[in-house]
Amino acid sequence: MKILVTGAAGRIGTHLTRAALREGHAVRGLIVPGDARAEAIRLPGVELVDGDLRDRDALRQAAAGVDAIFHLAGALTSRGNTNREFIDLNLNATFDLLVAARDVAPNLQRFAYASSDAVYADGGPAPGLPLDETCPVRPASVYGASKAGAEQLCLSFWRSEGFPATVLRFGATCDAEELIDPHSVFARWLFLREARAFLVAQSARSLAQDETLRILDQLDDGSDALVALADLDGTPEIRQWGDARDVAEGCLLTLGTAAADGEVFDLGGAPPFTTLELASYIGKRTNRPVVLAPVPTARPPWYLSSQKASELLGYAPAHSVFAMVDEALGRPLRPRE
Repeated sequence: MKILVTGAAGRIGTHLTRAALREGHAVRGLIVPGDARAEAIRLPGVELVDGDLRDRDALRQAAAGVDAIFHLAGALTSRGNTNREFIDLNLNATFDLLVAARDVAPNLQRFAYASSDAVYADGGPAPGLPLDETCPVRPASVYGASKAGAEQLCLSFWRSEGFPATVLRFGATCDAEELIDPHSVFARWLFLREARAFLVAQSARSLAQDETLRILDQLDDGSDALVALADLDGTPEIRQWGDARDVAEGCLLTLGTAAADGEVFDLGGAPPFTTLELASYIGKRTNRPVVLAPVPTARPPWYLSSQKASELLGYAPAHSVFAMVDEALGRPLRPRE
């Protein structure tokens, strides 16, 4: 197959591109002009195309003649994109790519859209755990709304035209080395000094953030400790982070699977964990002390069920966060978004 991967140089896109090559596919990767990360996928069998998601002509050229599209590119909260960019890059661009694919990819067998578990986030605790595809979609952010709207665009093409659309809702997904990098969006809350520095850098902190900073200041004894955030009752946060390689493999499982047409799948990680479990594990591996920090900004439990993807696609995450830490500590860190 000839596969288009938008965002091919990103965290999941890099692994999806490599996995597709291993399975014998040819890949056309749409990348942001000048993206240095693209060097990792300049490989035989990969055609890299520079393009902006807001450029309809670029989208048509990228989609021309392909057999499958994995639409991973878009605006993310972790990159500091604006609400307008969420609409332009997530919602409008998805519509333009759907139209392009319909017009210039007559043999298209799969259009997989990378959505997010943010579509479930209504601003309160999870409606039920684990979250699954039966949970109500009622996002409380423009980002979540842009993803939910793009999902409906994809599914509307399937309902009206039999377009081979599939929606994949990703949970928080990272590379192994990001779990031990204090500057990553994932691990900065595991390193006490980095967590403090992040809060200090906020231009407008809430009262809860101010109190959290005060608590972290008190816990900093100069030992460069790891920290496990907990609620005010002392219950550690419960999180779930997926390995980008597992999620990439999950994407590929939609190819040649008629059961994926018009369906929505949650692609979460391995079983959830507590912040105390992960911090203690990293502390043991790196000989760092660990402190428990009951704070008012602790996040409520949040994790996905991938049962539907398991049953219909054969999705089976292979990497726990603890295995990822082991792997990451065996090699040097490299820069990542």
